[in-house]
Amino acid sequence: MYALQERPDGGATGANSAAVATAREAGLLARIRELEHERDVYKVVFRNLDGFGHSLVSVRESFGELSSLLIDHSRANQDSRRETEASQVSLQEMVAEIVSISAKVDQASQKISELNADANRISTILSLIDNVSRQTRLLAFNASIEAARAGDAGAGFAVVATEVRTLAGQAATATDDIGALVRDIKKTASTTDDNMRANSDAASHLKDEARDILTRTGRIVEISDQSSHALATAAMLSEIELANLEELELKLEVYRVFMGLSTATEADFPPETDCRLGQWYYGGTGQGQFANLPDFAAMEEPHRLVHEKARVAVRQYRAGNIEQALMALSVMEASNYDVMQRLRRMIRTQP
Repeated sequence: MYALQERPDGGATGANSAAVATAREAGLLARIRELEHERDVYKVVFRNLDGFGHSLVSVRESFGELSSLLIDHSRANQDSRRETEASQVSLQEMVAEIVSISAKVDQASQKISELNADANRISTILSLIDNVSRQTRLLAFNASIEAARAGDAGAGFAVVATEVRTLAGQAATATDDIGALVRDIKKTASTTDDNMRANSDAASHLKDEARDILTRTGRIVEISDQSSHALATAAMLSEIELANLEELELKLEVYRVFMGLSTATEADFPPETDCRLGQWYYGGTGQGQFANLPDFAAMEEPHRLVHEKARVAVRQYRAGNIEQALMALSVMEASNYDVMQRLRRMIRTQP
């Protein structure tokens, strides 16, 4: 083989340079095609990601409706629970009144029984009086006979005997009248006693039924309380998750700015007090449910940073300061993760 001799005019060197340039150009063209392909892929991904953002908005809206529905049902359940508790109190008062009436009916029934017994004793006494009255009349009749035999000497005694017989007759008549009255009293007392005993049994049965109803109402209150607690917990979780979805939507909008899919500026991103999570934290149910937990107080600063760094990232990106924009983006992500972790821990503390 012959070695290539270098020509004085540099022809061999020029051929080598041209080959190198051609190879380099081919490599650059291949790289350009590769980058163009990646660009096309990213464009498709970005378009799909934009569609994902719209889907996220739809999910957030649907979740918002679900959250509102759960909150409404939770409030309605609490109202129902209060009404049930009020009914239980009224039922307790009614049971107490029935118990009192039942006791009074029992006492009245006992008094009627005692009255019936007294009427029986009166009948016995009247029988004795009636016997005495008969004996008295018989003795007075005998005394009149003896007075008649005595003639004038027994005239005064005859008068006395006649008066005694008259009084005995009047006593017998009065005894008959009292006996008839006592029999009427006994009959009425017996009927009343039967009615009072029936009323007492009915009152006792009503008392037992009322207590059974009270027991069942108590179980209903317990079930209502459990249901109310479950609904309140579900409403709380839905409210928190809805707030998290809005935070994700905020972050997605920042990324859409970076991908050139959004014209949003710094002014389009709200401060931490105006978002749903901020409203829950500063003026919603968050204060009442979690204010005593350390994580609740600790999440205020990272939540503020999420919104602040989102605005900073967009501002720096619009100004062309990409490095500062990416740094703000990283702080936004870390702060949001911190907020979500604290929310999860607080939720787990709920009974």
